[in-house]
Amino acid sequence: MARSSGRRFWGIPNEFWIGFVIMVGFFLKLVYVSKLGYAAGTLNPGTWQESAEAVRSGGSLDVISYLYTFHHFPGFSPKGLFGYADPPLYYVICSLWMELLHRLMGWSVNVSLYCVLALNVIYVMVGECAGIGILQKLGVRGRKLVVALLFLIFFPSHYHMSGSLSGSALCFMLTILALNGVLSWHRSRRKKELKKSSVELGLALMTSYAAVMVIPAMIVLFVYASKDGRRNQTPLSIQFRNFALTAGIMAMIWPLYISIRFGLPLFYVEGAGVKLEGAYASVFTRLALPGRSLMEHLHTTGDVSREYNIWAQTYKTALVDFHSINTSLRGTHLITVFLLYMNVLLSVIAHMMLIYTLFFANRIDRVFRRMLFIGYVSMLAAYIAACFLVPYTGTMDFKMITAVLMFPLAGMSVCGTGDLSDNRFEKITTGITNVMILGMAFVTAFLFGFYY
Repeated sequence: MARSSGRRFWGIPNEFWIGFVIMVGFFLKLVYVSKLGYAAGTLNPGTWQESAEAVRSGGSLDVISYLYTFHHFPGFSPKGLFGYADPPLYYVICSLWMELLHRLMGWSVNVSLYCVLALNVIYVMVGECAGIGILQKLGVRGRKLVVALLFLIFFPSHYHMSGSLSGSALCFMLTILALNGVLSWHRSRRKKELKKSSVELGLALMTSYAAVMVIPAMIVLFVYASKDGRRNQTPLSIQFRNFALTAGIMAMIWPLYISIRFGLPLFYVEGAGVKLEGAYASVFTRLALPGRSLMEHLHTTGDVSREYNIWAQTYKTALVDFHSINTSLRGTHLITVFLLYMNVLLSVIAHMMLIYTLFFANRIDRVFRRMLFIGYVSMLAAYIAACFLVPYTGTMDFKMITAVLMFPLAGMSVCGTGDLSDNRFEKITTGITNVMILGMAFVTAFLFGFYY
């Protein structure tokens, strides 16, 4: 298994830098959230309505305020109302938080909703730390681990999740925790790790159906576990059955409820944004490599003539998500475009390193290479399928698949060990990505923390 090592930076242990990066990232996300507001970075936020006679129009605030006001799920069909058909765990937590802060403690709605976003920051940070746990289980150590943490902490989409009044942050945290738990179980065979992971996956699926995309990576670990000859007191078949039952029952509660009560299709999703029709909905136009005009039109506005391409929208929403950055100033716009192309280039190099790790190097065990390959390909395929099954501009949002970052990041992190034993390709690509990630971290911190 690969071991990443490296000299101390400025003579200070890597453990210090890991803690320092986490604290700085947490602080800057709080700063960004406090300046952004609870509605600016959210697709169709809706309005806060405490009146029992209010006409419900959909949106995150509308759902939260309904649960806060009536203390039960809606008795009307969620069809045509954005947010009401979504798995409700995030909205339930938000309504309980509002119950405590707004009703019991008397805080204003605005202050209470800012505190809800502070919870999002915690979700994102816990998910990022769980991501580092995954990399450690793959053998990443030393300076390479610090660089990977920099990437996770300062990746722009994680700021957007913190500032978005949606379940993306909670789903990200639970999904990464679940995958990390299955990896822990694969190493130790401790049943409690698998039980905890099944609950985390079930909770993730009660937050967003997007969590299902991580299941193929887990299945790879289960298949290899059944073949490696290691056994414990409880047969693996029983452990797998309990895992599937726990996660499956939790995941199916909500879709069965809305399907039986309101006669909607199972896993019904209300499209967000503008529906793509005609030439803009064709397979070729949506999957073709985007031109410069599509990439540099940064904000999502519902203009289908500029927002039909899956790749362009995915990259842009990873950086600028639903007016979450004010690009009206020329300086901000230039910095944002620079950061966009830097991330595109970094993505290309990271994928080169991932391919090298999967097919040409022997840095990690075969089971982990298969997990990275199948998990990554299946997640991208599921995302593309979702974009076509729900052909709306709002579906093409990087927040749906933020967990996918772990796969190219893992390939990049285990491509070499960071010491003199690396070959030329590993040294060159590692050096380039280290510089680019450090640059991305500084630009992101400046843009989101101070320049917004």
